[in-house]
Amino acid sequence: MVKMQAIDPGWSWDEKIPLEQGLKVGNLLFLSGQVALDADGHIVGKADLGAQTRQVFTNIGTLLVAAGADFHNVVKLTTFFTVDITDLERLQPYFDVRREFFGTHKPTSTGVQITALIYPELMLEVEAVAVLG
Repeated sequence: MVKMQAIDPGWSWDEKIPLEQGLKVGNLLFLSGQVALDADGHIVGKADLGAQTRQVFTNIGTLLVAAGADFHNVVKLTTFFTVDITDLERLQPYFDVRREFFGTHKPTSTGVQITALIYPELMLEVEAVAVLG
């Protein structure tokens, strides 16, 4: 059986949700979809895609560090947007903030437009997969 190690950032708001924020499986790290909630479970950046993106990638960074990794270890992102993804100008804040965190590193990526997330104020959710070591 493959050994799995939970990555727990210590966020109290997720204690009642039946999921792990991150799972280390061999040299792979799988991160649950991250949304714009701070460590206390408050939504950050209502109606502001840039602010929400920054909080999402801050959360991803917290999980990466807890697993002994950083953004350069990320090989795959899947982003779910509730905003119109056919309007690239509307997505520019996402791309700008993403570049702040990843620099010139470009993981493979998928972007999908959906109708809703767990809270109506949320504009995106991002899943990540990283390779460790």
